[in-house]
Parts: sequence; C-alpha cells; structure tokens
Amino acid sequence: MKKRNNTWSFDKWAGRYDKIITEDKDTFARYDEVLDRVVEVCKLSKGKRILDIGTGTGNLAFRCLNKGGADVIGIDPSEPMLAKARKKVKRKSRIEFQQVDDPFLVNPYSDNYFDAVVNTYAFHHVPHRLKPRCVKEMIRVLKPSGVWALGDLVFENKEKEKQALKKYDWLDEDEYFERIDELDKVFKTLGMKLQVEQFTPVVWVLWAKKP
Repeated sequence: MKKRNNTWSFDKWAGRYDKIITEDKDTFARYDEVLDRVVEVCKLSKGKRILDIGTGTGNLAFRCLNKGGADVIGIDPSEPMLAKARKKVKRKSRIEFQQVDDPFLVNPYSDNYFDAVVNTYAFHHVPHRLKPRCVKEMIRVLKPSGVWALGDLVFENKEKEKQALKKYDWLDEDEYFERIDELDKVFKTLGMKLQVEQFTPVVWVLWAKKP
C-alpha cells in the first residue's frame, strides 16, 4: 500500500471499500463482531463525545452513534473515503467527518476532550517507530476515565508475527501490525493497563482506560 507523509492513501479504494470488507474473509473475518466489541468496551452513552481515527467510510463511527448514542467525530487523511462516509449521514445526525493529514500523529483537538478514542483496521498503517508517539497523542485528547480502543490485525509479539506471515500468504509484509508486548510497554508508561481479546488468529480488540 502506498505510503504518503506518514499517512496512507486509500483514495483509490474509496468507491469499493465497503464491498472489500464483505469479500475479504481473511483480513476482515468477524468484522461486525470486532466493531461491536470496540463500541461495547467503551461503554458509550448519550452525550459522550467520541473520536474515530482513520474512520474511512465511517463504519465504526456510525456504530458509536447508533449503538452507543454518542456524538462522534471521524477523522481520516483520505477525502474520497470521507465523502463516502458523509453520504451515509442522515439530516441532523450527531456525527461529523473531518479530513486530517496525519490523524494519528497530529490530532487537532485539545487535551482531555473525548470520552473515548477508537479506531479499527487503521493503526497498522502507522510505522512501528511512530506508534509510541501516536498512542500518547491519542491519550492526550482522552478525558480521565475515558477509554482508548482498537480493533485490528494484531500479534502478541514480533516472533508471533513472523510465524503468521509464513503461515498466511494473504498478510501484507509491508504493513506495521500492532504487537501487544510493545504496546503494553507504552501504555504502562502512561499508567494504563492494556486489555486484549482475540477474535481470529490475527484479529484482536485492545483497550485501556485512562487514569
């Protein structure tokens, strides 16, 4: 996948991304369950403010709105993807989408602004060297007692990732899949406990609560 200024370009995928989700039974196995679990661990309710980073066509953002009743902002570097998301918005809906060039690394919102910060199938496009900075940036905008949650292609450690890359030929070796042991270290520096739940051999939901 072509990288661009530490972001990624999904512009060419925008028109068929939602179809890809239904057709790719490997990458997006148990997709709906993963998104539902991300919403569930955030314990959303009416009046809470949610940030969905790497929102794409808005699938997770709309779940946060419809299942959790929260107010949602979805940000993404791809304007064509956001255009698809905006077409799904009903009038007077409590959801909005904004284009941000580097949504994980440079967040345009103030400290302690959101009740939850979520993302699915997006963080694995961020290089490993930048992930610690990105985690800290996501937690910066999260309120105390707020929840950070992720659903994505994840591995317990680098060795488990190597084994999976050999076993599953559909995995893209050029991606930067999350590693639980490395993320756990980052969250510990922030005083947060990382919790994990596995859905497939390669797909997990991770979450942590800000002190």
